Amino acid sequence: MRMAQAYLLILILLTQAFLHAQVSINCDEWDFESGTDLLTNDSMPFSIAVPGSGLLNNAQISFCPSGIERSSPNDVNKRHHFDWVVKYNNIYLKTSGGLVFEGMNEHGFSASLMFLNNSRLPEKDKEHIPIAASLSVNFFIDHFKCIDTALLAIWDIRIFDDLDLECGWPFRLILHDSSGATAYIEYVRGDLRVYTPESPALIVGGPTYARLITLGHFPDSIPAGKAEKRFLDITTNSIPDISWTLLQYYNESYSDHYYGILRDHMNKELLIMDPSVEELRLKFSEIVFTPGKVTTKNIF
Repeated sequence: MRMAQAYLLILILLTQAFLHAQVSINCDEWDFESGTDLLTNDSMPFSIAVPGSGLLNNAQISFCPSGIERSSPNDVNKRHHFDWVVKYNNIYLKTSGGLVFEGMNEHGFSASLMFLNNSRLPEKDKEHIPIAASLSVNFFIDHFKCIDTALLAIWDIRIFDDLDLECGWPFRLILHDSSGATAYIEYVRGDLRVYTPESPALIVGGPTYARLITLGHFPDSIPAGKAEKRFLDITTNSIPDISWTLLQYYNESYSDHYYGILRDHMNKELLIMDPSVEELRLKFSEIVFTPGKVTTKNIF
């Protein structure tokens, strides 16, 4: 009898530990009008991001060496998974629920997620390579070191929603490389849209990039919501140095509530700024990757 009670107690404790370890992604924690990303290339490629609200709270960072094997499931019945081997050492950030939303590899190529209103991924098909949305950032930083080759691949893949979130898949992809090139990848009504703006390249979470282009060409337009207002505030602020404008905007408007990410694409370095003014500097030349093992730790 005592033995049975002991086994029952162990089972209860293990179940509680398991339930405690399972962290689901809660869309209610996200502000879909938040997030800002700017790349400037005045003297060297440098980008500044304010991730969407809720993404970096309790997030973790992973250090992934080249040679790691990954596999994307396939949402089409009786079709094979898509497997690949990581080509480049990389680091990436993921939410407490396991969603990878930011990453950079050893060549200074970065990929990140930003909120996009009314995003809808394409329908199933058997012609394109299936990439699970939860692995979309990994797919790009694992494979590519420049925008040109990444854009060749984007037409051959099909990103599908493997997370089944209540809010769907509310994201676009932002790509930058060490040459100063930028690409924005959006799925609007299931259709793929790719933009390659010149530097300085600015985008905010929420509206489609087509809408932001319209605002840029017609500055007298009335912004519909805080994201469009933020876009106009930054683009019509004092330039010549729009990068310092965004840094100033971050310090004045975000620093008490939001994290900031500075990416030095040429020197292969990430700087993560905490709302409490802590900083985490990650420089690839100083990182020791463990062969065959992905190492994960809390950011702060």
